[in-house]
Amino acid sequence: MAEQPDTQAQLLDARVEIERLRAKTTTTLTGTEFLTLLFVMPVILSFTVLGILICYKTLNNPAEVAPHLDIVLVAFALFSGPVTAFIAAMAQRLVAEGKNKTAED
Repeated sequence: MAEQPDTQAQLLDARVEIERLRAKTTTTLTGTEFLTLLFVMPVILSFTVLGILICYKTLNNPAEVAPHLDIVLVAFALFSGPVTAFIAAMAQRLVAEGKNKTAED
């Protein structure tokens, strides 16, 4: 019977630790972050699809693509600015969150 309070205290500590870890691993988005992802994700997907199409068309039929390659690459370059800026901002935010989490621990 003397072990029961010890066991209950250990169980309570374990539950507290589980909840702390669960809260630590939970990802939440603010409304602004969600809207940013909603508006920028199509641009990123278009950039990726355009890159894949350029590679596919150039490898399958280079004679047809070669005269128009400069225009296609200009279109690709127009997408690269916003996509790179958004990805850099998201990476910077993730690094900042990582530093904050390690500081809290």
